[in-house]
Amino acid sequence: MAPQLREVADGVHLGALAPAALLNTVLIEGPDGDVVVDAGFPWSARRLAVMLRGRHVAEHAVTHAHGDHVGSSAWLCRQTGAPLAMGEADAGRFEEGRLDTHSGALGRAVLAPLARERRPVDRRLVEGDRVAGFAVLAVPGHSPGTLALWRAEDRVLVVGDGPVNVSGDPRSPRWLPLPRGLHDDPEQAAASRRRLAALRPALVVALHGRPVAAPDRWARAVEA
Repeated sequence: MAPQLREVADGVHLGALAPAALLNTVLIEGPDGDVVVDAGFPWSARRLAVMLRGRHVAEHAVTHAHGDHVGSSAWLCRQTGAPLAMGEADAGRFEEGRLDTHSGALGRAVLAPLARERRPVDRRLVEGDRVAGFAVLAVPGHSPGTLALWRAEDRVLVVGDGPVNVSGDPRSPRWLPLPRGLHDDPEQAAASRRRLAALRPALVVALHGRPVAAPDRWARAVEA
């Protein structure tokens, strides 16, 4: 079956870039066109091309500059003409090729080299900026410039990395544990996740795993 986007909230679409939705892209419909959030691995370009066929991509936003989220970012911007936006604290590292913001050796050895192609960052996002109707939240720790996107009207939260739900039922999540060493600063990452859990999102749309519509269970997973 051809890869496709599915709408999970009003104007918010999720597309799987890896089996079991372990790696996703998110498309948000904006007033000036679509915003594509994260671009997966370098080899994700082919799936992205199919998903985005016929759509006008107005911007490519990145939750954080790790190789499994920006591997096809330069390709996507070149292909669509869309400007690139990412957290201010990650932008310089992306441009200079210093994506080794993992405290563990596995992340530095495996994930960091995946973003082979680079390009200038057009918009450096900070807390309070807007992306297609979502507020930008600075939630450092997974990387120095990690961002989340929050739409308060319907309490939809888009996160790059967090507790990974492998259940197809958004109200009955099952969690896949991830190594602490994938974080740049594990303690700061935990504090940022607690901040997000305190928002009590009605729906968490994650770039890893399936959506979660169980605020209490997501909050408990954050604490765990």
